Amino acid sequence: MWGCCPLIGSSRREKAARCHSTQLTWSGSGDWLDIWTSASKMTPLSPTFCLLGRRMATIMLAWELGGGLGHLTPLVPIIRQLRDRGHSIVATVRDLSRIDSIFSGFGVTYLQAPVKLTKAPEHIDPPRTLAHILFNSGFSKVEELRAMAEGWRTLIRFVQPDLIIFDHSPTALLAARGSPGRKAVIGTGFCCPPNVAPLPDLRPWVPVEPDSLCRDEASVLGNVNQVLTGWGLKSLGQLSELYHDVDETFLTTFRELDHYPCRSEAEYFGAWGTEGGEEPEWPEISGKRIFAYLKPFATLRDLLTVLRQLEQPTLVYIDGLSPTLREESQSPTLRFAGRRLNLAAVSKTCDLAILNGGHNAAALMLLAGKPTLHVPLNLEQAYNGSSVAKLDAGLGALPERPQDFGPIIGALLSEARFTEGAQRFANLYSQYDPQEQIRRISSRLHLLSRAAGQSQQDRAPDFR
Repeated sequence: MWGCCPLIGSSRREKAARCHSTQLTWSGSGDWLDIWTSASKMTPLSPTFCLLGRRMATIMLAWELGGGLGHLTPLVPIIRQLRDRGHSIVATVRDLSRIDSIFSGFGVTYLQAPVKLTKAPEHIDPPRTLAHILFNSGFSKVEELRAMAEGWRTLIRFVQPDLIIFDHSPTALLAARGSPGRKAVIGTGFCCPPNVAPLPDLRPWVPVEPDSLCRDEASVLGNVNQVLTGWGLKSLGQLSELYHDVDETFLTTFRELDHYPCRSEAEYFGAWGTEGGEEPEWPEISGKRIFAYLKPFATLRDLLTVLRQLEQPTLVYIDGLSPTLREESQSPTLRFAGRRLNLAAVSKTCDLAILNGGHNAAALMLLAGKPTLHVPLNLEQAYNGSSVAKLDAGLGALPERPQDFGPIIGALLSEARFTEGAQRFANLYSQYDPQEQIRRISSRLHLLSRAAGQSQQDRAPDFR
């Protein structure tokens, strides 16, 4: 029988559970409950654990693709609410190096996700479709794909989740096919493609050989189906089924920012900022306030030079900035923040934001009615910038064309149409309540996990 509360050993409650007749303290909905139990009934992968008749579910969070922590930070309030409901959370993530800074104090268990570490010789660059991204992420060869998927299957067998939440995790979605428990996909439009074949071209402005995208997608689909056949499972009719054979899909974006505007039916939950962060401290001079939230890239020095020469009150946060570049770029008008800032507070006080094109930061600026400049470092960010430009709420600048930085920033600061475009978006969503959307998502995940647990209690495992 599949377990519903693996005590792998991260939270104090779970550690205490290993002691015979140990008191457990659980915080749920603001009430403190003292529960006594026997550790002999609460070993890792044990079938069931209940609190005063309330069955706890085990929820596995899977994060496989994408750089930085932008995929996890929006999930923090959702995970907190699920923990408050008494569920056990196991986060299986591609990068453990800073995960404790996100989930510290939540009682979340961490596991390392199987990820592709090397760049294949046949790497498709630049990728045009999600099929290309999968090809570059381990789906190009059957042997590699099977090995990575088997790694995920081992983790799923170990955790025995009632519910798996997939955030940009295609190999995990493949591995979970045939497993018991419920499944939910969450993320921006980029991570949740429509159920169509072939998958849409995300670089339609670049010429392409007719039928080449279909051939590339068919190759990835063939590798997926070889793995499924080897497991004795039904093949996929089209690649997008990988994302749609699930119980729920939570599109955490707005229709205007959806990477797939061709999507016929969708429920959008919007976007929200990262919790916490320091309050912005702007240089004490008059002028247009410019906020830059970036990662290092080859022409960053050129951009910082332009910002310093503008002599406008500028606040910059760059994770991983070299001390040398920081020292030579700072000035009385350009200040560097040493720690992550509260983006909600920044969005209310800045006049222009310069971003790489991260989805949630862009959405937050739009909700505040602030125009943005996007300097994208990957396909997803480029599309985010394109969506903002279509709203006449910002512009994009290619990092390989630093000569454009100055003129584009000048246009964004001087032309009212960009602020007006951003304010139109803000007015359209003036009644949007991110906390309500977070509550809706967590409630539906809670119900999904409870339903999964109830259906599995008397069921033998069918996943090998």
